[in-house]
Amino acid sequence: MTATFRISEDDYLAAMKLHARLTPARLALTVGIGLLLVLGAAFGPPLLEAASVGGLVGGGGVLLATRFIVLPLMARRHYRKYKAIHEEFNAELLDHGLRLTVPHSDHTIVWQNVLKWRHDGRFVLLYPMPRLFHVVPKSVAARGFDLKGLLERLNRHVGPPA
Repeated sequence: MTATFRISEDDYLAAMKLHARLTPARLALTVGIGLLLVLGAAFGPPLLEAASVGGLVGGGGVLLATRFIVLPLMARRHYRKYKAIHEEFNAELLDHGLRLTVPHSDHTIVWQNVLKWRHDGRFVLLYPMPRLFHVVPKSVAARGFDLKGLLERLNRHVGPPA
């Protein structure tokens, strides 16, 4: 069954936050570096202590600024400039992929071309490339789209979410 949806600016921002979410490996690396800096600040000589505190403050500041200032500003700017995402999308689940259509385009994302995928309570992101993704809002299930079938096929053909 074909279901229609639109991506709002707030939807796009939320999808970008999901895209920017740290993977378990990157989260472990970030926590590990943070712990090393804390240990350097607590038990290191004065020069290492100062450098560690500077690294904690600077690194933490960059992470927070990127997540809460830069990402929202850039996502909203990109949304405004990306005219095609303002269109109404039609989504249809097929055996071999997901068909997405807009008034000027018809595209089928076949499972073997999906590099990875991730999801949260609001969206499913399908990645044909490491930084390029298609957004499918989970609210489309209320319009008759087989969301459970999409998640099952992604698990079967692509693997677990990233």
